[in-house]
Amino acid sequence: MLLSMTGFSCGTYEIKTKDGRKLSFSFEMKSINSRFFELTSKLPNFLNHLEIKIINQLQKKLVRGRVYLIVQQADDSTPTTKIMPSIKIVQGYLDAIKNIKTQCSIPGELTIADLLNLPDIFITEKNVLTEEDGLLLLNALDEVADKLSNTRAQEGATLEKDILMRFDSCLNKITEIRDCFEKIMTSYKDEVNKKLALVESGDETIKTQLEELYTIMNKIDIHEEITRFFSHLDGVKTFLKKDQTEKGKRLDFVLQELLRETNTIMAKCANFGISSAGVDIKVELEKIREQVQNIL
Repeated sequence: MLLSMTGFSCGTYEIKTKDGRKLSFSFEMKSINSRFFELTSKLPNFLNHLEIKIINQLQKKLVRGRVYLIVQQADDSTPTTKIMPSIKIVQGYLDAIKNIKTQCSIPGELTIADLLNLPDIFITEKNVLTEEDGLLLLNALDEVADKLSNTRAQEGATLEKDILMRFDSCLNKITEIRDCFEKIMTSYKDEVNKKLALVESGDETIKTQLEELYTIMNKIDIHEEITRFFSHLDGVKTFLKKDQTEKGKRLDFVLQELLRETNTIMAKCANFGISSAGVDIKVELEKIREQVQNIL
């Protein structure tokens, strides 16, 4: 089975931290084709320490592709930061104001509204996830990655169906080329037999013509290329049935070999029927190549 590198998944998961807080996270993950594994992630600041673990986990799961990950904390979950008064700073303000009143004999009372207008009287404290809490988050991420893998498998099945259909088209065309080539060679062999009969009758001038015929037949002989083409097609169909995960690079290599054989066939045997079928094969191979770029 083929796996695509394109997919999308999302989900919302709630975890209960070791200290009893309930944190809810929404995940969005998508992937597109790439030569290697690349992750672009957008995480809340308090999760940045998990980024390396996230990269390693997703690389093992997804293997290859450019992956985009967005993790957000849901609005209805427990806040991950605490807002607390800075008692030392507030006390410093109170002492300073008391000193001003005493030294300058200024009347009046200080209210809470006055205090709230003063800077830096609050501090924020982050609730960093423990290692156990982080493991719960990574487990949730693993489920999202599994969903992404499922969408990749579904698209991969569609791609495989299309690719096999195009390989079958190539098989039909190379069969046409083989049949056409056999007719051409049969015609040349008949001509050779006629020339040989004349040579046996004592006509020495025919020997030169025979040599020319042999040269032409050797030059246009594409039997070896046709055989290799059939062999590559058989090999790729067998390969597609294997359980191996990564198949895209191997398929790309096979396509290069098939294209090379096709170009050689067209160059060696300049026949309209063969050239026409060769062009059709190259069109199909190019369409397959476009699909293979998206295969894991």
